[in-house]
Amino acid sequence: GSLADKRTPLLQSAFKGATELDISFCREVSFVETIDLSGPRLILKFDDSLSILRNVIKVESGDIIKCTLEDLFGKKELSFSADFTVMSMPVEGEVVTLNCLQKEVAIMKIPAVKAQLFPKNRSINSIMTALAPGFTYETDVSALLNSYHLLPGERPSLVLQQLAMEHGAVIYADRGKLCLKKIPALFTGSSGNIIFEYKNPSAQYQVVDYTHINRDKLIQDRLFRRYLGFHITDGFVSSGKYGKYAPEIISSDNKNIMDNMSTIVAPVLDVITFGAGHLRPGISIKFQWNMDAAYNDSFSDESLPTSAVVGNVAHYSAGASNYFCRLKVMEAIKE
Repeated sequence: GSLADKRTPLLQSAFKGATELDISFCREVSFVETIDLSGPRLILKFDDSLSILRNVIKVESGDIIKCTLEDLFGKKELSFSADFTVMSMPVEGEVVTLNCLQKEVAIMKIPAVKAQLFPKNRSINSIMTALAPGFTYETDVSALLNSYHLLPGERPSLVLQQLAMEHGAVIYADRGKLCLKKIPALFTGSSGNIIFEYKNPSAQYQVVDYTHINRDKLIQDRLFRRYLGFHITDGFVSSGKYGKYAPEIISSDNKNIMDNMSTIVAPVLDVITFGAGHLRPGISIKFQWNMDAAYNDSFSDESLPTSAVVGNVAHYSAGASNYFCRLKVMEAIKE
């Protein structure tokens, strides 16, 4: 049949220019959506024993591969076509891995040739458009607290991450949209009806396995800082938060910015679940933990969240029918 008959649970087609890659040779697909500007990433593992990819189609680092992703066996809740830039392609034996980053995000990582200045009175949308072209834009940040410079040699993505941090927000790509969302709003958002259940085989969303992450003191030592700035008439100004932690001097004298920079989220749980295409960064979810002593579960583990926000999501498929998701689930970290 045609190449389109040989679809995988996630990847439906891949083109370099007009040349279609035969995805029946694609043994693993990982589509990783992130709550920062390190993604969306797409990792494709191909059996390339005849060197078709390398010597005939001549795929190489820097190439653009147009990919269509769809959760074929699900409810079509993931349906996304985009250009992905091949960042690297290591070869192990006969397996070629294409490590790709969505093209619009890869462009944000290219160091600037000339400077750009964004004064405080500029609209947020105009900055996002200038530094990250090619998206539609969504933000709940209304006005800038600071002016921003993109210097020659600096990556635009870095300026956007700084802007997000100073406004107590996260910035991430969500299937064609670039979202700048305030962290508190993510946690007060409605969770819809996504309830993950542990040890209930009939639940729609199941926690197949979970691991605690980032619960040690080292994380606190790294995250908590008492931010200080120097004001020309008032001298040192500091955030009201985290008074007993190590100081860090920043270039702003705006207390709001310092308070925003103290708004911290961190992944607390790593969850494996069956594939669901609409799981994506920034959505809030709930948990129900059905603990069972027979499985050595603690009866009431107080540290397990009852509600949280999805951080990174890896949609993973291997073979003809396996499709799983791995979620990094975030909580707002408090002192």
